[in-house]
Amino acid sequence: MTEDDAPLTIKQQARRWAMESRDTPALHAAAMRWCAQDPEHRREFEIADAALTNYIDPAARNVRSRQKQRRRQKLARIAMAASIAAIVLMGAHIVLGQNVSSFRAATPVASRDGEDGKMRLVLVTGKTEVRRVTLSDGSIVTLDADSRLLVSMRADRREITLDHGRAVFSVTHDTARPFVVTTDEGTTTALGTRFSVERRARCQMNVVLFEGHVAVTPPCQGAQNAATGTPRVLQPGQRIRYTGAQSQRNSAIAEPAPSNDEEWVTGVKSYDDETVAAILSEVNLYSDVKLVAATPEIAAMRVSAELHIRNSQSVARHLARSLGLTLDDQQPDRIFLKK
Repeated sequence: MTEDDAPLTIKQQARRWAMESRDTPALHAAAMRWCAQDPEHRREFEIADAALTNYIDPAARNVRSRQKQRRRQKLARIAMAASIAAIVLMGAHIVLGQNVSSFRAATPVASRDGEDGKMRLVLVTGKTEVRRVTLSDGSIVTLDADSRLLVSMRADRREITLDHGRAVFSVTHDTARPFVVTTDEGTTTALGTRFSVERRARCQMNVVLFEGHVAVTPPCQGAQNAATGTPRVLQPGQRIRYTGAQSQRNSAIAEPAPSNDEEWVTGVKSYDDETVAAILSEVNLYSDVKLVAATPEIAAMRVSAELHIRNSQSVARHLARSLGLTLDDQQPDRIFLKK
């Protein structure tokens, strides 16, 4: 980057960093420093790099001639912002056409993680986004809102790290390459199955099995204990929850999973005699405007309903009508349910 880039927007700067840093390690390190300056820098870089990852075949880079490399690097330096944007949009079109099926206006969600120099996918969603992504092995991941995954496809193992959030995995069967999802050192291992993993806080993990079989080890046990411990094997329709306390992590048992557990994927969820507190907890995952029960009595009320959980105002109106409550929306970021 030079002083000529000063007038560029953050998006335009991110696109240049993504293109110019692909073949030069020193420039990639500089790009990572630029990303660290601001979360918006990181997000825009990931979007731009995602498009280029799919536009430029990584395998082809190993056989390019020096002349082609110099020509592409020169093009990256002198191309106008509009030209770079066009290339990124072309890459994004390929990403969306082949790899991503989104429930919202789609943007690329895969990128190179430069922290350890290895090629990995970084899958991220915003506050109100739910996305479905097809991985290179054919497995499908559906990410809930405000989630982040790191994906590493190795010759002998498929490794997924759930930083935070929730995801449903539909795993392509491959006995030679176990599919392992890790949260806080706890693992969920499958050969070919469909299951979900949720992680909202440190040492808390919720695993639900829909089809097939998975083996689960507790989070926050340490590498040695995880290696020597006996995994819990779930059957379809079961879940296991680790709530964080040491004793509870060790004593967690498989239990029947709620029948509506996977319905968040569609955005419409059926609740059967559920508490208002539990409903609000889930609905608030998808909105900056939070629903709040004004009293413990209201939080403990129970309701059966089919709700659009990504529309907090619709949920608030339905609960008010059903339970004889009133709504107080005087605060810009809160809607209170009151008697």
